[in-house]
Amino acid sequence: MKIAPVKPTITRKDLESVLDSLINDELTTGNILSHFEASLSELLEIKYSLATCSLTSAYHLVFRALDLCDSDEVIIPSFFHQAPLSALSLTGATPVLVDNEKDSLFPSPELIRERITEKTRAIIVGHTFGFHFDINSLEGINIPVIEDISHAIGTEYDDVPAGSKGSFTVASFAPSMIITTGNGGIVMTTNSRHYSVMRDCRGLNDSSLNYEYSMTDFQSAMGLSQLKNLQDFIRRRREIAGIYYNALRITPHKTPLQYSDTGAYQSFPVIFSGPSDRVTRHFKKAGVTIFRPVPVPLHSMLGIKGLDFPNSERMSKKLYTLPMYPSLTKKDIESVSKAVSSFI
Repeated sequence: MKIAPVKPTITRKDLESVLDSLINDELTTGNILSHFEASLSELLEIKYSLATCSLTSAYHLVFRALDLCDSDEVIIPSFFHQAPLSALSLTGATPVLVDNEKDSLFPSPELIRERITEKTRAIIVGHTFGFHFDINSLEGINIPVIEDISHAIGTEYDDVPAGSKGSFTVASFAPSMIITTGNGGIVMTTNSRHYSVMRDCRGLNDSSLNYEYSMTDFQSAMGLSQLKNLQDFIRRRREIAGIYYNALRITPHKTPLQYSDTGAYQSFPVIFSGPSDRVTRHFKKAGVTIFRPVPVPLHSMLGIKGLDFPNSERMSKKLYTLPMYPSLTKKDIESVSKAVSSFI
């Protein structure tokens, strides 16, 4: 039996919460949704929050609030998921991609600043795999920063909740995230005007034209239940990460960042030395499923040559993630660790 690379952690109480919602005919949007949004606002210390049907829709609402048009630009890391690029394609605005630093999950603040022009309307940064991007490094830039905490929700950075420093905050609740609602996302802000625009565009009724982007009540019921276990989930991920780091020490392979007890470890990334076919063959034989989390970086999606983004290009080919989720058993973790330490 193979060890799956990702798996949602669904408890009995999660199932009961969803069932209660269905029994009470709370399927669309109402009090449960509002409660979920309020709970996230309290957790992240951000006044306004809107739960959405997907991360892409959350990004699109941000872009609508910024009133982007085809003369505008948005800076996005190339080594990133495609949600912001997909949402941006609905606006006509131009994505300006930035490469990562060598062997890093993030672009350097200096490179981000170099990409800013008079057309730049927003900058997107994310805490990839649960490691924190230094958002303080962008202080003083008079441009909205969209902080993606999909991989780091529930953690703190610089003694404040991750996500609380951006002009906008977004997160995904897909099955592979720290907590899940099956799918869905959240968009948050402290700006009342931006909130009003996003609220009207998301829609909850038929009083105005909207995109019907709202999360459902029964999804919100799962989200509320998952939130109760958020810190336990993170604590367990950190424990597993510590074991994996120990297994890596005797190998030539490395992680982009060293262990930190502030990380969320949504994934555990490893840069393996050696050809990819040898990597996949070794772990397949060990019964451990690993995968490349960003097999197609955003520059490739736009048809841009990898020579212009060498670090993102290399990372997309060399970086894999090990199985990482709270329901991994002791035997599973030992099997993964053994597979890692024996791959010399």
